[in-house]
Amino acid sequence: MSSLYLRAYCLLPEFLRRRINPLDYAIEDFVMKAAHGKSGQIVLDAGAGEARFARLFSDHFYLALDSCVGDSAWDYSRVQVVADLGSLPLANDAVDRVLNIQVLEHVKNPALVVAEIYRVLKAGGELYLTAPQGWGEHQQPNDFFRFTSFALKDLLSNAGFRDVEIEPLGGYFHYLGHRLTYIPKILFLRLPPVARLLLFPIELASLALFCLALPIACYYLDYFDAHPEFTLGYRCLARK
Repeated sequence: MSSLYLRAYCLLPEFLRRRINPLDYAIEDFVMKAAHGKSGQIVLDAGAGEARFARLFSDHFYLALDSCVGDSAWDYSRVQVVADLGSLPLANDAVDRVLNIQVLEHVKNPALVVAEIYRVLKAGGELYLTAPQGWGEHQQPNDFFRFTSFALKDLLSNAGFRDVEIEPLGGYFHYLGHRLTYIPKILFLRLPPVARLLLFPIELASLALFCLALPIACYYLDYFDAHPEFTLGYRCLARK
């Protein structure tokens, strides 16, 4: 999303943002579940990026870990431990909960990363993981995988996790609504400045249609997709 589009999006009320971009809010709501319960626990954010979830864990010891190679535009200053997720510098049974949010597609050996997460979790500890299924390339060239629910279940079960719960992050219409928001970017962002200026009224109309009206309609239509086979991704809760 261009900086101009992002600024315009941020000006919208949260009620509309939740309907235009339900994925981000679904992920945050999922992570908030990890923040509930007994306070004072050690929470490892494995692949924390800009540590955007730190604010949710003020009652816990939140540890932000990342390799810091994903996105050159990101601010990694809040990362506390710089490390490869395939070789976590933590003792066995060291943490109570682990977050792994939209990270697994960026590692070359997902099975190794999941095994490392299992190793550092205490017995009874929980993993909160999300991973994409229908998603474009991003953070190139560090983008390697997409995951079906069956692949995720195998990864988690083979590592030793139990009580694995996997749910889609929306269905076909959430998927479609998200894809539609890319149309103005594809059509207009790479145009020469003069051409874009001349076409600015059409660009505004396309933003209203593809980034506002149609995604909101898709948000409500998604209630009819009771058994999603098309989804932007999955959320997984698993216990050691």
